[in-house]
Amino acid sequence: MAAAEFPLFSSLHPVYRIIFRWALIAVLTVVAFWTSLASLLEESYSGSLIGYVLAIPWLALLAAQGVARRRSGELPIHDRQTDFIIGFMGLVLALLIKGVLVGRYADQYHLIRLDLLAMWLFVVSAAVVLFGLRPVSRFALVWLLLLTVFPLAFRIIVITLGGTRYAAAGVMVVLAAGATALAVGRTRRRGLIGATGTVVVGMGILLVMYVYFPTAPVMAYTQIPPLLATALVAEAMYLYSRRGTAKTPMDRPINPLSAKTILLAVTMVTAFAVALSLVSLPRSTAPPVLRDNALEFGTPLIAPPGWQTTDVTEYDFVKRFFGRTSTLIRQRLLAEEGNPAWDKLSRPRTVIVDSVTTLRPVAFSVYPDNVIYNMTATRTSNGRTIDLGNDVIGEIFTVVDDTLLVTWTKLTWTWRNRSSAQRVTLLTVDNHDADAPFPEPEDALVDNLNTLFTVLIRGNSVVDNNNPNFKDAGMLTVLGRELVAAQLEPARQAS
Repeated sequence: MAAAEFPLFSSLHPVYRIIFRWALIAVLTVVAFWTSLASLLEESYSGSLIGYVLAIPWLALLAAQGVARRRSGELPIHDRQTDFIIGFMGLVLALLIKGVLVGRYADQYHLIRLDLLAMWLFVVSAAVVLFGLRPVSRFALVWLLLLTVFPLAFRIIVITLGGTRYAAAGVMVVLAAGATALAVGRTRRRGLIGATGTVVVGMGILLVMYVYFPTAPVMAYTQIPPLLATALVAEAMYLYSRRGTAKTPMDRPINPLSAKTILLAVTMVTAFAVALSLVSLPRSTAPPVLRDNALEFGTPLIAPPGWQTTDVTEYDFVKRFFGRTSTLIRQRLLAEEGNPAWDKLSRPRTVIVDSVTTLRPVAFSVYPDNVIYNMTATRTSNGRTIDLGNDVIGEIFTVVDDTLLVTWTKLTWTWRNRSSAQRVTLLTVDNHDADAPFPEPEDALVDNLNTLFTVLIRGNSVVDNNNPNFKDAGMLTVLGRELVAAQLEPARQAS
């Protein structure tokens, strides 16, 4: 609204007018991304690494106030066409990301959280519309810091460093150092001192937590060291620079807002917020998870009658994804007798059983079962649910693997006990020879990102198997039911 058009706001001090516009952006962001924020909080308090996102706005706010105190005078802008054009384009892109791309990556929704990228873009675009492009661009480095709410890069770095809460805290301390440098960096020297001080103090706090609170929640590690370190260092440097002078806050003149007209801006941003709020997030299609406290995890599964375990291998790399106490055990099961329904030559079939156990059940939503296999040259069918008895529901897929030159069939289910959860995956290949290649578990997160970019350009058709042939569905259904019974029945009798 132009100043002359709305006397109530035109008479207010610039500080209150700034607060009003930011409050409007905050409210509309909550309206537009309510379901995303609710999902973020649920994941954060379930032990997921995504909890680091809750600290980013506070770091950005600290950095922004430092940059604002160093702002030079800017000329008032009377032509708002550029602001509206760029802001409109950004709002449209935010709507497309949430409305189209989030659904395209539905299976990886919790891993890459594209809705948080859309939220960042919405906030930036709304600021451009309400405040103007020139004022917003002065905070470019702050916006870059705020972009870290998009978690993909954070996940990759933390997993590369070991995936522990300590690695997550260390990365957050580095981000906090960047925020401190922006906040106090009136000169490069002060910025370097602020960043270095934050790293030293943050790592010191992390060391204290490691020694005295090693089992503290992941949220505590990603919040306390970075926020406390940057607050202490920034405050100390502020007091030192103002020694001998008054410490009155906001004692500098506030320039009048450059962007005067906001009637169209408010209408535009509100309309997009409402449109974004109507876009639903992907819903989980995974079968329900059985909870039975009698189950015991962490050891190889009991082979059912008619099958024998010929090999057992344990992989350590899963600890980077599912926690330091998680396990991945691979068993090779061999049928004691051949079955002509499963092989026309009645050869005994081999089935691979991969079982992942974790104390963080939410991790199974973040990292789908295919994250531990290299899926860069595969096409996967839609899943079909299978009743495995004892209230366990599994899901079966076929995967065409152009690297191994085989088609493999995968049956998977998840169950949990009082404290942990386990995901079991059964694998067969259409090559029934004794030396047939099976997909090997590996840390393939970065490799599989190539598939995400391919889907972005060419669509889901390049990774979908639209004409699946579930050749081994019968065998896997029988074995799956026998495996479930072999684990549950003894456990329930013992309890």
